[in-house]
Amino acid sequence: MRTTPRSRLLLIELICDFIIFSLCAVVCVTLLSQARIMSRESSQLTEAVYIAQDAAERYRAGLPVYSSYFTDGTPDTSTLDPLLKSSVPEYSVSLSEEGALVQISVFSSFPMEDPVPLYTLTVRKEEAAS
Repeated sequence: MRTTPRSRLLLIELICDFIIFSLCAVVCVTLLSQARIMSRESSQLTEAVYIAQDAAERYRAGLPVYSSYFTDGTPDTSTLDPLLKSSVPEYSVSLSEEGALVQISVFSSFPMEDPVPLYTLTVRKEEAAS
């Protein structure tokens, strides 16, 4: 009769260990998923900064500013129908001039419902030297 209470105690201890282990696993998975989201957002922001800098340099040099860029940061220079292209640009660039200021905004192409810029760069136009 003494073996029955010990086996019950062992079973209760194993169940408690399993519950604690499960809770720790849930916390770890949650932290890993949040870290992945933060990493993806950080990568997007870095790409947006590079694209805005490229657009500002092209604008300053008098070259055309591309309106869309792919994930790796290369501009979309094709004139093909978007339905025929093998990949869709991930970023779009908006350029607005207001007096002496030029505002370059980089947007993600995928969340179409509420376009919020990933990064906005505001630069001042250079005055022509006389």
